[in-house]
Amino acid sequence: MRCYLDEVVREGRLEVIEQLAHEDMVDEANEIFGGPPGRQGLIMHAKGFRRHVGNLEVEVKQVVGGENTVMGWWEFTGTLDGPWLGREPTGKPIKGTVFSFFSLSGGLISRYRLWLHAALPETVVFDSSLGTFP
Repeated sequence: MRCYLDEVVREGRLEVIEQLAHEDMVDEANEIFGGPPGRQGLIMHAKGFRRHVGNLEVEVKQVVGGENTVMGWWEFTGTLDGPWLGREPTGKPIKGTVFSFFSLSGGLISRYRLWLHAALPETVVFDSSLGTFP
């Protein structure tokens, strides 16, 4: 989780996902928004987030792990530079709190789900485990 948040989300090193995730893993949020399945979906998810949120700053608050599950609590700030979460780009500041949950199999990501609370400036709350976007 720390590697994913630091290297992929913060630094944009999308190639690291190849080493972290099973090829057939499930990214719940990506599926809800109609992205490709598997590891490629997680790559597109991270790429889209980084592309549409400009001036991105990420602060990892805490990472907690169990045997087959890892949770990362992180916050971000940036500007809404592209269409994201059904909103058109405004160039205005946004911020959010995210809880990312990885299910692991053989030490690699097999499932990714997230809970997001974002100010765009209106509040958006999204839980990928619900299977829909509000």
